Amino acid sequence: MHEEMPYHTIPDPPDTITGLTVLIRLIDGLGFRFRWATEGLRGEDCRFKPDPRCMSIKELIEHIWGLVNWIRLSITGIKQSRPEEVHFVRKSILDMIVELRRIFLSMSEDDLNEIRIHDHSFWHIINGPLSDALTHVGQINILRRLSGNPTPDVNVFTGKPNF
Repeated sequence: MHEEMPYHTIPDPPDTITGLTVLIRLIDGLGFRFRWATEGLRGEDCRFKPDPRCMSIKELIEHIWGLVNWIRLSITGIKQSRPEEVHFVRKSILDMIVELRRIFLSMSEDDLNEIRIHDHSFWHIINGPLSDALTHVGQINILRRLSGNPTPDVNVFTGKPNF
């Protein structure tokens, strides 16, 4: 049975440029990049680390879960437990990203001023966990190449697979 994951493509861009629509587009970019960086992972990929001091792909995915959950928790106040199996961690991350997109779509520009993350303003979400998650997705892509299972051919500029 094939389970469809979100972010096969990036949704169409908004018609206007505002703080919220830029944030939503960043969230969409993370969802698309993460989905494809983790598509078709094998067990040996998840365990792969080029050096004992590096995180494995599984550890990076778990760390991304923590970052995305931190954003979600800052906005919803609802705690969530991380699944154990990497497949379910991946699905949970994508589900949280879809949820964040939905929440941000329902917000006003003024609502962004109310968001706090560890007693810091909304801006810290962008330069903190959101940027960190994007960085770690890039690391997953590199580690996959090193483990011999490169990511599927997608175009991050257009937000579409090349197949």
